[in-house]
Amino acid sequence: MRLVVTGGGTGGHIYPALEVGRLAVENGAVLHYFGSLRGQEQKITANLGISFQGFPSEPLYSVRTLRGLKAAVNLQRARLMARKALKLTAPDVVFSTGGYSAGPVVAAARDLGIPYTIHTADSVPARSSRMFAKQAAAFSCTFRSTIDRMPDISVVRTGQPIRKALRQAAQFIEDKPPMVLVVGGSQGSKFLNENVPQMAIVGGFDVRVLHLTGLANIESTRKFVSGLGISDRYEVVPFLNADEMTEAYLHSTVVIGRSGGTLAELALFGLPSVLVPLPDSANNHQFHNAMEFVGMGAATLMPQADITPETLHQSVMEWVGNSERRNGAREVLSKWDVPDATERIVELIDQAAK
Repeated sequence: MRLVVTGGGTGGHIYPALEVGRLAVENGAVLHYFGSLRGQEQKITANLGISFQGFPSEPLYSVRTLRGLKAAVNLQRARLMARKALKLTAPDVVFSTGGYSAGPVVAAARDLGIPYTIHTADSVPARSSRMFAKQAAAFSCTFRSTIDRMPDISVVRTGQPIRKALRQAAQFIEDKPPMVLVVGGSQGSKFLNENVPQMAIVGGFDVRVLHLTGLANIESTRKFVSGLGISDRYEVVPFLNADEMTEAYLHSTVVIGRSGGTLAELALFGLPSVLVPLPDSANNHQFHNAMEFVGMGAATLMPQADITPETLHQSVMEWVGNSERRNGAREVLSKWDVPDATERIVELIDQAAK
């Protein structure tokens, strides 16, 4: 089978696509990655030695602005270029995880009559996935609520593809001293970087914190934490590599973060969370992602506008200080997680290619 994988701009689309590609290759597929020249996928695939074809895709802003018109023109260019590339590559099937990188590629596949499957990692599918859903050979999802949001589409809940090494590591979770992990997505979160450290100076907080700031904000956050006098228990790093991230999950008690693609990994490790959805996420999908976890009793929702050091401190300590509540979260997250998600998606891809 010849497989083209697409999806990106950000790691939340790229890494699940690569995990599916990994298993497909193990099953004998020939893999190509099609994406955007401005996203992270070109660098990531180069490091992995995966064949990559890039196009001038970019997010589509309002076409009433010059920026939006330029984006629309580039997306159309990318679609035409993707058609030529697909003709040369001649894949049996295209697999998309969405994002602005994926739209032109899936559109080109539809133009050429090449079967494609789509996976959405968010509860509310992105526009680049919804607009091609009806013609997809299969449409899979991570969140339970996605099925109700797309009543006119046959949606299969497969769960989220997660790196094989993470799944293996999650089998060895042990009791550990309390630690709060702060994550703001692949680029970090300026809001979390500026507000979460103040939680650690509220009276009675003596828990270790590991805070991932993103590369762009590391120096300013370190300076801020140093000024608060909490550097001895508040570690600030720009990012963690794959092995380091695994260790961080294994040693965490509760996670403070946004509510994007990271949630599936929190479910895998049974970690409760204090979620601060990105207010301007497309279709407010981060809020809806968070609400599914809140509804299960696995997370606390904290709207960005309502956060103070005191309220954040309280929400975190309600998890740290209550092992029964954490165990309950771990149990419901275990039921939500789908251990063979990658295998299920590859099976859908195989069926589409036949």
